[in-house]
Amino acid sequence: MKAAVYSADGSVNLKNVDIPELQPGWLQLAVTAVGICGTDLHIKNGELGSPEGIRPGHEIAGVIDVVGDNVNLATGTAVAIEPVFGCGHCQHCNSGSPNRCATKDFFGYSQPGGLAELIQIPESLVYPLNTTLSANVSALTEPMAVCVRGTRRAKINIGARVAILGAGSIGLLSILSSYAGGANEVFISARHPHQQEVAKHFGATRVFANSDELLNELGDQYIDVVVETVGGNATTLSDSVLLAKTGGTILMLGAFRGNPELPALRFLTNELSLVASNCHGHENQNSDFKVAGELVNKHAEKLELLITHRFKLDQIVEAFSAAEDKKQLSIKVQVNP
Repeated sequence: MKAAVYSADGSVNLKNVDIPELQPGWLQLAVTAVGICGTDLHIKNGELGSPEGIRPGHEIAGVIDVVGDNVNLATGTAVAIEPVFGCGHCQHCNSGSPNRCATKDFFGYSQPGGLAELIQIPESLVYPLNTTLSANVSALTEPMAVCVRGTRRAKINIGARVAILGAGSIGLLSILSSYAGGANEVFISARHPHQQEVAKHFGATRVFANSDELLNELGDQYIDVVVETVGGNATTLSDSVLLAKTGGTILMLGAFRGNPELPALRFLTNELSLVASNCHGHENQNSDFKVAGELVNKHAEKLELLITHRFKLDQIVEAFSAAEDKKQLSIKVQVNP
């Protein structure tokens, strides 16, 4: 079958790879849609070690093609994939946090990802979907689950005033997950006009061009929870400290390079809380992925606006170019194998 594979220099190419024998408890999907995530770009650019040989893609929707022994789901079922696979027996896995497992696998990094014609996955990581959803919208279940977990960890609840910094796919989806948590008002900073339009369609209370505008308009005692989604080399963690009200919370979803500055004295005197959220889990039998699937189903029509670019698998180079080059006005770039 054909699959995208990274080279040592960070280039991505299609290669013919063997299809392994299907393990008991696993199933094989015909991949229908895969989103390209910022994490895929970090891996491609060597920020998590050498990318050589890695098969990317973890925002995956597909249709069950073949089932192994001891699998209950039927062929032909449309599904989304939870890409984090813990060891299953450590304290974190036992408490429903496989994302914290020291020996976890991640499909699209340590395990072959979904930018391929086929992918094999344990049945435990597969979530059946509403069959009326398009494959492209279904593939947004994984990033939505990231936002659901963040909303839960930051304890965004009824009446909360939320400010989101950054309007990539995670920032924009956080509008929907914040409202689902009970937020009363959700503000967002969005640099680009096409992001601002999607934010308005997603129901943002107000949309600002940057953090400074947001702070100048709302002041420093209005926002209960600041959701940081930019990461990289941005100053948005410092901006979050300036924006959160006394006793407020900062939720960090963005992946930073290096060690970002933080106004420590203000953080201390205002008794702020900094909460990190990574991937998704299912503590207390409450699956972030299940909730995400419900939100994707509820907002399916709106979510089509998030998908700005669609490519075929043999256009993989063009797909990554669109994801990396914001001049192409991309938000979520997807590939349809």
